[in-house]
Amino acid sequence: MGATRQRADDDGATSLMKICEGFERIGLKIPVISAFETKSTPPPRSFFRKIFCKVSNQPIVPRLWGTLRLKSAKEIEIDSRSNHMDVCNVRVGSDLYKKCLKLLRDIMEEAPERIAEETKPSKYIEGSRMCAYLHGKEITNTDSVNAPAGLRAETLRSGGVQDDSQQEFPTGMATNGSTTGSIDLVSPTALDYEATPRRNPILPCFWPGNHQRNNQFFGRQDILKMIDDVLLFDYQGGQATEPVQPRSFAICGMGGIGKTELAVEYAYSRKDKFEAIFWLSADEASILASNFAQIAKKLGLEDENDESDLAASREVVMDWLARPLKKVSGPETPANLATWLIIFDNVDDIHVISEFWPKFGRGSVLVTSRDPLAKHSWYVKSPAGIDLASFSKSETEALLQRLTNVKANASSSRELEALAIMAQKLDGFAMAISQMSGVFRRLRLVSYSEFLELFNEEGIHGLFQRQAESARDQQKVQSLATLWALDTLPKESMALLRVISLLDPDDIPEDLLIDKKKVVKLEGYPTSRGAYLDAKADLLASSLMNQHTETYKLRLHRLVQDATRRTMKQDELISAYEAASNLVIEAWPFQSMINHHSVERFGKCEALFPSVLRLKNRIELQAKESPDFPLDIRQARLFNDTGWYRFERGMMEETEPFCQFALEVAARLESKLGAVAAAESIRESHMCLGIVLTELNEHDRSLFHKKKWLNMLEERKTDDGQAIEDYELGYAFNEIGVAYGNANMLEEAVKAFQRSSEIFKGLADYEPTMLGWPQPNLGFIYWMQGKLQDAESTLAEIKGIHATAWGDDDTVSFKTGKILYAIGNVLWAQERFDESFNYHLRCLKQYKTTVGANHHRVGDTYHRLAFYYIYRRIFTEAE
Repeated sequence: MGATRQRADDDGATSLMKICEGFERIGLKIPVISAFETKSTPPPRSFFRKIFCKVSNQPIVPRLWGTLRLKSAKEIEIDSRSNHMDVCNVRVGSDLYKKCLKLLRDIMEEAPERIAEETKPSKYIEGSRMCAYLHGKEITNTDSVNAPAGLRAETLRSGGVQDDSQQEFPTGMATNGSTTGSIDLVSPTALDYEATPRRNPILPCFWPGNHQRNNQFFGRQDILKMIDDVLLFDYQGGQATEPVQPRSFAICGMGGIGKTELAVEYAYSRKDKFEAIFWLSADEASILASNFAQIAKKLGLEDENDESDLAASREVVMDWLARPLKKVSGPETPANLATWLIIFDNVDDIHVISEFWPKFGRGSVLVTSRDPLAKHSWYVKSPAGIDLASFSKSETEALLQRLTNVKANASSSRELEALAIMAQKLDGFAMAISQMSGVFRRLRLVSYSEFLELFNEEGIHGLFQRQAESARDQQKVQSLATLWALDTLPKESMALLRVISLLDPDDIPEDLLIDKKKVVKLEGYPTSRGAYLDAKADLLASSLMNQHTETYKLRLHRLVQDATRRTMKQDELISAYEAASNLVIEAWPFQSMINHHSVERFGKCEALFPSVLRLKNRIELQAKESPDFPLDIRQARLFNDTGWYRFERGMMEETEPFCQFALEVAARLESKLGAVAAAESIRESHMCLGIVLTELNEHDRSLFHKKKWLNMLEERKTDDGQAIEDYELGYAFNEIGVAYGNANMLEEAVKAFQRSSEIFKGLADYEPTMLGWPQPNLGFIYWMQGKLQDAESTLAEIKGIHATAWGDDDTVSFKTGKILYAIGNVLWAQERFDESFNYHLRCLKQYKTTVGANHHRVGDTYHRLAFYYIYRRIFTEAE
């Protein structure tokens, strides 16, 4: 084994030497920063300690070994002021950090001209070879110019023309006889276009989510001051141009201890200390993505009606957090930099927030978590935090009297003793104190002795006592308080609570819970608006639930949800799931296939999505734990459509879990309902998965699902045995054509797109705009084959169809933008560069109108425009 390791080490050293030699031979004229260590490294606690001690006052890798000494490069040698263990840990604001930052900025400034120089053709060889040069392709045989261009893995996009900005340009020349008459070209214009202006943020911006200030907040002033000491600090002392990292503080503790209430109080009481405060529920990454999109709109960085990719909205917010300028045209000085606070609530899994944690910026982050390690897990190098303790006995007595609005009679030893016993049993848990006080008020009690007697008579005194004395799981104390409060509820309130316990705990739209269509069969569930309001009032009075007075959304503590679910027997749980599913399915704005990519429903979907997500996760868990758990084929349809909605919002990775579970639901029900009844949902799952996997560049899996979808469609027959040809079949042939294109099966792709168009044209309700899927893709394949005249005429035809239906450069369908984009590509391949630029410019404006300025398609189009500027050597515009 030792010999094997030695050979591996020798091979590694030899490979490293070859890499270094190769790097030197390249002779790149580029700047290089070499950071070397100058501090000694503490010796390890091991056998090698003696060896390390001999060099303990010296760096392990001295400057001589830590620099490249390249002849061809401009090398900057800099002292990292660190030891061997920390040399790669570059501290923000250090000299090394500043040098690296300057190097990156210089590279970005010089990039357009460098690209132009590296890709500049020495002459026009067979015209379109310049296109190949732009991508660094060396053409040694002019016969290859007209050869079909290979498709890269990212060439086509499902549902339309390829829009990825990184595919290779086709190298075919313009065909003989190619004319401009078939396309309505705009005149070449001056190189001016409306770049998306950076917006000044709307400040102050206070967004506490669904939380309102608790006027009964009690104590914790010492902890609020402790948080201040970390999160409130003076930025004025440093240079504003030096990037800084946010400060963070973590409030840790078991559920119900009062973490969230403390964070809410901090947000409201420190409104004057921060110019922007944002509250984020951080136990689901999907919900976090939606929250960031809302922040972008609250700050005014995006329009209220802008339905951009959620991922793009997140980046818009992250960019502003890193450089929180009050006036974008102003200098980056302390006076022009806003202070901000982000609160991540319920962070029990750090991986959930990894893509949402601000790495830079003059702001602060407050975290609440049940995990005590949260104080040591964040990106900030020196985080701080506290394990929140329960209230003391005297604090509990004072809080009980405040919340019940009943003062214990100081002259009555019986009252004082009852109050003391209750305080002892509640063990200082904030949530338990609140719930017990709510029961006290709802029952209109006037004395603590009476409350204690009732408490004892309910039969859980012994349980409460035993749990309070247990050091292993004190959290059960307040859970029992919840259970005891539930026992006193009327059946209507209990039925309502059971349904809510299966939905999102933070943002429940009230309209979702009102059974207007009488779809709920759960015993006791309110059947009218009046009955619903009565049931809700009981829950609010018992402090089991809160309602925002402005948004009217409901919020339920997660522990109340947990306790409610635990009270249900299996048949009650099944009934509650059925009721919750029926309400959500009734409320969800389903979309037909023909209306895919419409943004009209996004607002309603966004409000319902958190509850759909929670419901799906809980049903999936139940189905795994109980193979006999009853499922509903309508649930499969709901999850398919929700997955498609997330795809439309740019969260493509979230689509597969929804559609995959929908596929499992339909497959389990197939034997019960029959193949025909389950087929539609199964096809829909394969369709969604096939299209989304294309976007994720998993083309083999995409082709698998699309073939499944198409095969199921082709197996359908009418009563007289005829094949069924409908819109879905035409759509499926378009998508299988996309899959063939990505597999470089170009002739098969052409046939599939032609078949798709043929099916659409044969429909009784045919509309020419139906060709907006296959015909642009067919034009694109012609482009890839070098058949530029065919590509031009095909795209011109569908462009004319769209113009007739919606006007020139319409603002209804983003598919028009895709057509303009493709025409621009064809014109570029024909060396009609100015005309190409104008089509890409029109595409840019159309995309901004239909999908929003921050959509990835807009970014792709900017990339195309940049190529034009590089070609014209207008490097400032290209940058």
